[in-house]
Amino acid sequence: MYAQLIEFGIWLLEFIGAIVILVLENALVFSWFMTNRMVRFVMNKSLQSIFGSMTTQKKEDPDLQMNFVELVSSKGYKVEEHYVQTSDGYLLTLHRIVPSSEVNKGVVFLMHGYLMSSEAWIALGPKQGLAYQLADAGYDVWLGNNRGNQYSMKHSTLSPLEDKFWDFCIDDLAWKDLPAMIDFAVDYTGVDKLSYIGFSQGTAQAFAAFSTNQKLASKVNCFIALAPTAKTKKLENRIVRGVTKSRSSLIFLLFGRKVLLKETMFWRTVMTWPMYCYAVDTSMKILFGWKLLNIDPQMKPYLYSHLYSFSSVKCMIHWFQITQVGKFQMFDDGVNGTYPYDPQRYRSRVLPSYEISNIKMPIALFYGGQDNLPDTPWLLEQVPPTSYIHREESYEHLDFVLAKSAPQNVYSSIFHLLERWK
Repeated sequence: MYAQLIEFGIWLLEFIGAIVILVLENALVFSWFMTNRMVRFVMNKSLQSIFGSMTTQKKEDPDLQMNFVELVSSKGYKVEEHYVQTSDGYLLTLHRIVPSSEVNKGVVFLMHGYLMSSEAWIALGPKQGLAYQLADAGYDVWLGNNRGNQYSMKHSTLSPLEDKFWDFCIDDLAWKDLPAMIDFAVDYTGVDKLSYIGFSQGTAQAFAAFSTNQKLASKVNCFIALAPTAKTKKLENRIVRGVTKSRSSLIFLLFGRKVLLKETMFWRTVMTWPMYCYAVDTSMKILFGWKLLNIDPQMKPYLYSHLYSFSSVKCMIHWFQITQVGKFQMFDDGVNGTYPYDPQRYRSRVLPSYEISNIKMPIALFYGGQDNLPDTPWLLEQVPPTSYIHREESYEHLDFVLAKSAPQNVYSSIFHLLERWK
């Protein structure tokens, strides 16, 4: 009886806390809307002294508002958009940049990270972004978009307004999205194998997919992982770290059961670019302690305008589970109270972990010396000893797709590997 009362009391406190947060958030949004023009004027003037000439407004630079096809086409590249349906009904968008050279060096597939889209690979612009560089060199470039982001928010029977549409985690991205996209690219181009390059969560879903699906792995000649992430470290911020230890029911109450941080698009719309960039920088510093020193401040409006996209709250919970358990494992549905993880409590079942050592294809890991998000030492012990390892000492997590020096420090090595392993 007492145990039930305590359990109810904890749930009630969690519920009240979630309601308070939601009320405050909506009150903030409403007040911002009511004072939008005044706040924009005051904040823009005050931040002008901090950011100097970086006060470009959205209407002055059309690149900031273009989608993938519009942006790549405007730079003189031939771009295509393709669609593939997953086994469970999601309609995914694949982008393709046709090689500019007459000599086709092969097919390269790029996979974005969490809360991103294919735009992350072109954010640095022509001659700098990895997707552009690959196309210039004669590669047939395909870029995936996971279910739920702005290019893959469609289902054969479900609506994004339904909770069930967002009921997916990393397992679904690995077992359903990645096979569907890679199979389509291979069949469409007629090649036997393609090269795979992933960033952050794009590496995690590949580690999961290639270690469990040998048929899929046989269609990939090499796996290049940028900011490779499988098992993650505990976050430095104590408050955020506390949230990661919370029950999934509380996290769902706080963030809902659908899309994560959907208000980001609202803030990007109403804020000036200096304000928005300042907000992104501050958030990264608070959450992860990142200093973002390798990202060109003058480029931040352009980079950040193509950085964020949508994903599910359940994916975030999956990452929290991996962090707490300390294993790169499949999603824990919480049966018999197995989540949050309690090492002193008997667990009625053991969840399968992804065995990265099962991957037989050539692997390259490019990781940052200042990247405190993934557990890189653990990952280095899982990959074959013959794997190519590149440590970029000053790099944090985002630097592999956003740093000004990435083309010289990282991408040049990628081209050598593609030639070696094709």
